[in-house]
Amino acid sequence: MKKYIILMLLMHSAVFATTVRFETTLGNIDIELYEDEAPSHSANFLNYVNDGDYNETVIHRSDYNFVIQGGGYRFNNGSLVSIPLDPELNAEVGVSNTRGTVALAKVGNRPSGDSQWFINLKNNSFLDTSAGGYTVFGRVVEGMDVVDLISSLRIANNGMPLLGYGTGQITADHLIFVTNAYVLGEPEFKVNAGISGGWYNPSTSGQGFYFEMLPDSNYLLAAWFTFDLFPAEDGVASTIGHPGHRWFTSQGTFDGNSFTAPIALTRNGLFDSAEVIDTFATGTLSITFSSCFEAVVTYEFDADNVAGTFPITRLSGDNVAMCEALSENMQ
Repeated sequence: MKKYIILMLLMHSAVFATTVRFETTLGNIDIELYEDEAPSHSANFLNYVNDGDYNETVIHRSDYNFVIQGGGYRFNNGSLVSIPLDPELNAEVGVSNTRGTVALAKVGNRPSGDSQWFINLKNNSFLDTSAGGYTVFGRVVEGMDVVDLISSLRIANNGMPLLGYGTGQITADHLIFVTNAYVLGEPEFKVNAGISGGWYNPSTSGQGFYFEMLPDSNYLLAAWFTFDLFPAEDGVASTIGHPGHRWFTSQGTFDGNSFTAPIALTRNGLFDSAEVIDTFATGTLSITFSSCFEAVVTYEFDADNVAGTFPITRLSGDNVAMCEALSENMQ
């Protein structure tokens, strides 16, 4: 079980690699960075993004079935004006220039590049070795349809893709801009029906919860299976349904990803019997979910000064993929 939990955590962290969003005239392009394979180039790209240098830049080159290119210029009074430049980088070749990958353009005839990026429209593996190699530092994970749309536009004599241009002077209305570039944060987890199922406290020998999430009403039903808080009375046999075999329930609505509601203690009664049971409010239960397999439980009982906090995780990973898909669709 421990190996399985660790594997889920590794998969979770791998999903959220650094991703930069280009908001363009024609739609969003999301670029996942290869920070392990091209650390210097990824850091260089992020510097331009975080400094706002790519905002309002022009996609100034479109070469059909080859690349589209930007990151070098803004449009000012009918002319292209260079953006502020950081120091140039030499090649950091590793990942091949295949369709959808993002690489650093070279500066003139020099073996280095600075701010200009290009997106490969097809497999251009010859660029891996041409002129010392063109370094791939990311790939398009969403918005390749936007890239293809840009590449399908009419191309001016200087290579710029143009939108709605007929004749006469080229204006800003005809150009394709990256209007905004920024790093996407890790998607916030949204509580959903996928959390339903068994969860447990890994530091115990089996204490845990069963949750039933009702998404339409934002309502959670929780059954807390635990052991007695106190030793059984002397001379009382421990049989199924004995008052010493306690379990708790809680139900209520969510506030974001947190749930707080009274704890109901149920005791007495016998297994498979119509005997009346004893149920009463005995404290407060709070649960905060941080992902589809991680949550923290805080409890406080009204009497006996019993309170605490502990983590819980899923008993099974079968629902994790569905839960994460539902959370993403709620963003």
